[in-house]
Amino acid sequence: DPNLAEAYASRGLALHQAGRDEEAAASFHHPLAVDQGLHEANFHYARFHYMRGNFEAAVQFFKRAAELKPDDYLSPVHLMSAYASLGNSTEIESWARVGLWRAEQALKQNPENSGPAHRGALAWAHLGDDQRAREWADRALAIDPDDVVAQYNVACVYSLIGDAEQAIQLL
Repeated sequence: DPNLAEAYASRGLALHQAGRDEEAAASFHHPLAVDQGLHEANFHYARFHYMRGNFEAAVQFFKRAAELKPDDYLSPVHLMSAYASLGNSTEIESWARVGLWRAEQALKQNPENSGPAHRGALAWAHLGDDQRAREWADRALAIDPDDVVAQYNVACVYSLIGDAEQAIQLL
C-alpha cells in the first residue's frame, strides 16, 4: 500500500540503520505528511535527528511521540538527553520525572523487561539520586544480564554518577 504511513516509517528506520540517511529522511517525511499522529514515525524520526546531533528537531519529534503514546517511557528519556545536549536543565528534570513515572508503570506491567529499568536508572541519574540510579541499574542487569542495550545504558548511568571504573568494566 503506497499510502501506508507505517511502512514508510519502517523503511526510514531501516535506511537510517543502514547509514543511508538522505534516503531515510525522505522516507520519514512521507508518513508524517500522511499522519502526524503516528507515534512510530515521530519517535524514529526524532532518533534520526538525535543521532545526527540535530537536538532541537529531535526535541520536537520526541515531544510529539511522548504526547501521542502516554505509556512511552523512551521518548521522555531521550528528551532528557536532548535537553542535556542543549543545556536546558529545567526540561531535563521535567522529562526525567515523566520518563521515570512511565518506566515504573511499564515495570509493573512487564517486570521481565529490562528496558524500563535501565531507562529509569538514567532518569534517576539525571535527577541526581545516585542510590536509586544504582538500584534501578542493578535491577536492569538482574532482569537480563546479557542485554547489551541494558549494559550500555547502565554504563552511562555509572558514568553520570561518577563511577567511571564500573562504567568501563561493564563496557
